[in-house]
Amino acid sequence: MFRRVFPPCLSLLLVAPCVRAADHVGAESCRSCHPHAYEVWSASRHARSLDTLSRDQRRDARCLQCHARDVQQGADGSVGCESCHGAGGYYWPDYVMRDAELAKAAGLVVPDAKTCLQCHDASSPAVGPFDPAAKMKLIDHWTRPREERAKRAAEARAPAPAKPAAEPASDARTRGTR
Repeated sequence: MFRRVFPPCLSLLLVAPCVRAADHVGAESCRSCHPHAYEVWSASRHARSLDTLSRDQRRDARCLQCHARDVQQGADGSVGCESCHGAGGYYWPDYVMRDAELAKAAGLVVPDAKTCLQCHDASSPAVGPFDPAAKMKLIDHWTRPREERAKRAAEARAPAPAKPAAEPASDARTRGTR
């Protein structure tokens, strides 16, 4: 009876979010397929978030919950890809990432303002108020790759350019004569 009401595959879906939390693959795993995103991230403050803490702050769980979000799961000691996109253990394989819906079903998070506000909230020390829309522009690592993919797709759909007409073969007898 239990198997008909609660099939094993459904139970895996219920357990998967708990399991996913520990399946970090690290930013280097993302780099091979997303070199532009990795480049933008590695030059960002997020990549160096742990470096901004003093020795005492590095022992303070309140600081680490944002500056080293995924360290407990064995990830990089910074705010890496998986801090915002979720642990990649199930969605990082190429065949999964090629299917956006499958990647989301496997744990890929598409960050929004709520994602940012998990750390950048009223209790976090900041000089001024946090504007997610403005700040997301500073870490934009998705626009250029999307534009490049759209351009490549348009080029692939465009008809091949016509080949220029072949020039007549030169005749050795007519060379040098008028």
